Amino acid sequence: VGAGRGPLVRASLLAADEVAARLAKVGVPLRVTVYAVEKNPNAVVTLRNLVEMEGWTNLTIVSSDMRVWDAPEKADIMVSELLGSFGDNELSPECLDGAQMYLKEGGVSIPVSYTSYLAPLAAPKLWNEVRNNKFEGLKAFETAYVVKLHNVVQL
Repeated sequence: VGAGRGPLVRASLLAADEVAARLAKVGVPLRVTVYAVEKNPNAVVTLRNLVEMEGWTNLTIVSSDMRVWDAPEKADIMVSELLGSFGDNELSPECLDGAQMYLKEGGVSIPVSYTSYLAPLAAPKLWNEVRNNKFEGLKAFETAYVVKLHNVVQL
């Protein structure tokens, strides 16, 4: 769920292929069907192109919000990467709580849990840009900024 543009789907398919190959060595067949649920239409287009390029046959792309999708079957494993750039800004708790209904009894959700950390830091360039922001005033100081820090001191 929250399939994105391909890396998570590719990793899931590779893991499924590896497990199927190991089970085949001991005579246990495994049929794997992967549903890539993604609501971003641009990511869906990218995924569809990947399916054509890679020749994936056991993947169904679902262009839908995971909270309203009507799954045709329950899953043994649900994989997601909804962490975003700041903790849960991709609505991870809300989405994944709603998606639990897609898991079979005893099914596994990956990741099982996650933790976000904050650390105070000093970044003079960012401080000056925010301080000099005449358009937003004090609101600029209350806004979360996602930046690639170069010259920073962690306090």
